[in-house]
Amino acid sequence: MYIDTRGMSHEDKVKKKRQLTMQKMSYDSDVKKVIRKQEELRDELRRFERERDRIEIYIKENAQKEHTAKEKETFINEELRQIKKQLIDLG
Repeated sequence: MYIDTRGMSHEDKVKKKRQLTMQKMSYDSDVKKVIRKQEELRDELRRFERERDRIEIYIKENAQKEHTAKEKETFINEELRQIKKQLIDLG
């Protein structure tokens, strides 16, 4: 942004300089806030990703345990059928 200072009085130049300085300070503050927010969001994202990884491990472990439990149930049911058959055969 170009400011034509040729027709400005010294007081107007000082006011404009002060105004621009205040605006710069405000923008600097805003930039720092945005940077802090970005860092917070990055930290939160990393935390969520770690949590997701941990949950995915729990899901896999649970699926394995469920599969093992189903295999055990199938085995036990088969053994029960064999026992019932033997009991019937024995009369």
